Amino acid sequence: MNVDTIFNSFVLPLLRCPVVLVLTFGTFTKHDTRSWFWLTLVYSILLNVLVIANRKFKQRGPWVDLRKLGNATCVVTGGSNGLGLAIVQRFIAKSHKLRVVSLDLSPPKFVHPRLDYRKCDLSDPSSVDHAIEEIKRDYGEVDILVNNAGIRGKYQHFCELQKKDVDRVFQVNVFSPMRLIQQLSPKKSELRQFYAVTIASTLGICTPARGSSYGASKAALISFHEAWTQELGDANNVRSLLVTPGQLDTTMFSGFEPPKQFFAPIVNPGELARQIVEKCSVGERGELSAPLYANFMGVLRTLPYAVIYFARKASGMDSCLPDE
Repeated sequence: MNVDTIFNSFVLPLLRCPVVLVLTFGTFTKHDTRSWFWLTLVYSILLNVLVIANRKFKQRGPWVDLRKLGNATCVVTGGSNGLGLAIVQRFIAKSHKLRVVSLDLSPPKFVHPRLDYRKCDLSDPSSVDHAIEEIKRDYGEVDILVNNAGIRGKYQHFCELQKKDVDRVFQVNVFSPMRLIQQLSPKKSELRQFYAVTIASTLGICTPARGSSYGASKAALISFHEAWTQELGDANNVRSLLVTPGQLDTTMFSGFEPPKQFFAPIVNPGELARQIVEKCSVGERGELSAPLYANFMGVLRTLPYAVIYFARKASGMDSCLPDE
């Protein structure tokens, strides 16, 4: 049990449909709740109309559902493990025609006729360019790109960072995703459908002590994604999704016990992959954050210094990472 479970199971349904609570209260207490009934009924209708309208707005414009695309191609970086593997498996299950290309250093344990593993060292620009050339040669156009691969440096104090380690983190987490989008997305004159997913992190919004290189790279990735998305304007054929998860249940951040898991539960890669692929399928723009607290990390930065100071102290985020 954690705050996400409580919110999604009890709080959110009541926020969206408080009229149910009013009806239940009136039935069991015999109180006259007619005025509250009409008030909450109007509130529930308006709120749910706004939620649906927002979802429709994010999906506005013509879009061919993933399941209806014939011989479409999806490229996933870091598709051999963790979230990347979960995304690959979900794409394969979602569409019976989609071909998935996984770019990674090691082959995935998952094998499928429509999964094409290509060895690629994302920390080496020449390896990335070679992979791009192969994809264009063998598949022509790419319909979906998921920039999922990411690495972290050692948990070190800022003054102990080595330039070669920071360069490698930025090459994998920032420069390779930029290169892949530049080379695989449609040109302005093209009208073909294209969907890009950028897997960033909440640490790119609020970075803990001893996580500077990883947090800085994810902050750069978020900024790049936002700028590119705005450059697309109102184009309907090219859409993007920014994903900012908290700590995932993967090996990259294993080795320590995350603090305050009641408020900041570990994210299940399979469930996050399901949501990502569903948004790809219907062409939904915007952002996806998980768990619940990740949706409010941007707000934290706008609060007074004292509030931020004590919030960080209470969370334990700056004392949880070990020295490596």
